[in-house]
Amino acid sequence: MADDGHQSVSPLARIFKNAGALVGAKGIAGAMSLAYLAVTARALGPDGMAGLVLAHAYAMTVSGIARFQSWQAVIRFGAPMLAKDDGAAFRTLARFTVRMDLLSALLGVGLALIGAPFAAGVFQWSDAVLGLVQVYAFAVPFLMGATPTGVLRLFGRFNLLGAQMLVMPGVRLVGALAAAALGGGVEGFLLVWIVSAFANGVSLWWLGWRDLRARGLAPRLTGAREGPRDHAWLPFILKTNAASTLDLVNDTVPVLLVGAVAGNAAAGFFQLAQNVTNLLAHPTNMLNQATFPELARVDTEQGRAAMARVALKSAALAVAAAAPLVFLFVLFREQIAVLVGGAAFRPAAGIIAGLALYQIIRIPTVVLDSAAVARGKAGYALAAQVMGAVALVAGMLVLLPPAGVVAAAVALAMGRASMLAALIPALLIRGRGSS
Repeated sequence: MADDGHQSVSPLARIFKNAGALVGAKGIAGAMSLAYLAVTARALGPDGMAGLVLAHAYAMTVSGIARFQSWQAVIRFGAPMLAKDDGAAFRTLARFTVRMDLLSALLGVGLALIGAPFAAGVFQWSDAVLGLVQVYAFAVPFLMGATPTGVLRLFGRFNLLGAQMLVMPGVRLVGALAAAALGGGVEGFLLVWIVSAFANGVSLWWLGWRDLRARGLAPRLTGAREGPRDHAWLPFILKTNAASTLDLVNDTVPVLLVGAVAGNAAAGFFQLAQNVTNLLAHPTNMLNQATFPELARVDTEQGRAAMARVALKSAALAVAAAAPLVFLFVLFREQIAVLVGGAAFRPAAGIIAGLALYQIIRIPTVVLDSAAVARGKAGYALAAQVMGAVALVAGMLVLLPPAGVVAAAVALAMGRASMLAALIPALLIRGRGSS
């Protein structure tokens, strides 16, 4: 079951080869995202778009809180099992992670339904929007494809992952064009977002389960398990889940904080800037998806020092690749804002520049976070997330009222700098475990 080609190609080359398989698809997805963003922004304006993005951010935040990061456990514990050709142990692991995913799905729906009325009061949603947000709650499990993500990454099926990345933006683009033509308003666009979430989750689970069945590794979800369950699995998943929940502070929580503190229009400007600058973040995210399984393999086969070298080199190369694009985004910030959102979104220019510069410090934290978890040092990753979350939220609350939405980029950078300082020891400390 192991990949026989691993010995002939360097880990760094495999990382960039696998990342390259994703970047092409993500580039197409990014172009689709800009297209549906432009349609949505022009159809709804800043205030209407804010209602849509806040509703979506709410669903994504709830799914992030409820989701167990079982994909990391699939890779962290599954890689040694495949190296030993131990199919029974892997099926036992997959059975455990799928059950964790089902539990998190139920938890996510419950949290989303309970919290929706409170969120509606904070963000001034209409009754119609609140009703759709409650429908969105049932799409939350489809935003959580944890185990199939881990399976496809572990088996190097980055071509399938790349193709699957086109599902959500494709549905949104077609749906946004239809909603704009029919004058659907916020409710119409939100319905499109709900359908895209269902399509995304179903396609991901289908691909992951199909790959497991083809390899004879699909687990039995009921009845007796094939092998003993490792007591390290649950603590590892709980720690990585806590860390990923805190990472929401860098992802979906900022738009909620901007909307709550600076107003809905500011949230619309922030979301447009975030979507645009995600074109810079996407290659790094793809690099991270390719890096984690490779770092876990290198740490297992070659040790801490070799893994640290691979992690640092991949981070440095990613920063160097992003720097020229960051400069262009800063230079043409106003033109980009108007091109994507129209004249009404001209105030987003400053935050576009700030979020572009923020990528320079974000990139190494993403790679080092993967390195910490790949070594089994999930506790270090969790501590780093705590430090980063505290710094970011404090920065947002202190800086947003006097400085406006542009301060959000400064707060994000403060959070990542704190994370970076906390992650470095995870590369240096000797030993391997789940600490």
